[in-house]
Amino acid sequence: MEYFEWNDSLSVHDSMIDEDHKTLIGMVNELHDAADLGQDYITLSNILHRLATYTQEHFQREEDLMKSIAYPRFKAHKEQHKKLLERVTDLQKELNRARELVAIETAELLRFWLTSHILLSDKHLAETLHGTLVMSKTEQLPTTD
Repeated sequence: MEYFEWNDSLSVHDSMIDEDHKTLIGMVNELHDAADLGQDYITLSNILHRLATYTQEHFQREEDLMKSIAYPRFKAHKEQHKKLLERVTDLQKELNRARELVAIETAELLRFWLTSHILLSDKHLAETLHGTLVMSKTEQLPTTD
């Protein structure tokens, strides 16, 4: 059994966001497994760096999407992203001191954070996005007058 498993409850029903989340979950599992196996600092550091970079890219895609639909919770959602990235940056610095412990702590943080963020914030974004898309399509229908 994987440390952090994707399941349908985490789906926001947007293929781009869901695929990003699946990739992030895979990277969290990779980090956890490497730490659990006692991998060396360079391996853990490389995984954490890739994870942090992909997380930043994912957040940028989400933020661009939120801007495109004038998402009403944009500021709060972006602040959640910022706080996680700051915490991951701190953990990258801590990795020098207690490698495996920090990697496991990072995996635990990201598993918890991603689950709650997807279920609470990203699902709301997706509902808003789908509502906006439905409304946009409806608005474009020709009238019969």
